[in-house]
Amino acid sequence: MKKSFTLIELLISVVILSILFLALSNVTAYLTTGSEFINKKTSEITSKNSYLKVLYYDILNAEDIHITQKKNYSVVKIRTSNSLYFIAQPYVMWYVSKKGNTLMRLESPQKFDEQSKHFYLDKFEQNVKIFKLYKKDGKYFVYVKTDKPVYFEMYKGF
Repeated sequence: MKKSFTLIELLISVVILSILFLALSNVTAYLTTGSEFINKKTSEITSKNSYLKVLYYDILNAEDIHITQKKNYSVVKIRTSNSLYFIAQPYVMWYVSKKGNTLMRLESPQKFDEQSKHFYLDKFEQNVKIFKLYKKDGKYFVYVKTDKPVYFEMYKGF
């Protein structure tokens, strides 16, 4: 007599395997969701701090800095060697737009005026309440207030 599996044994093994596959698919879905969440948070943290790094290097590598003070915002025009778009000695302007109070960075190969058409625009931070840059005796103080205020001071001596 040949030994083989009965129909009930096969059905039980199929049910057990299907339960295992269902459990594994749920675990995979949770891992995917967790991974997406971590990637999103990491990119948010990186992007939030990226404007500080860019602004720091703009000031550090600047030849010429003009600061216009408004009530809560500064308009900063810089001639720098720091470029995000591979422009040699670009003109850079930092300001807060009225739409969404967004901290913006313009980069252009030409000086900014009313007829400037060739520039690159980067939006860095939204809901900016205060953006101020102060200069005194080669020292710069930057203050940006959003949900969490950020500030730093740097010395640029020649």
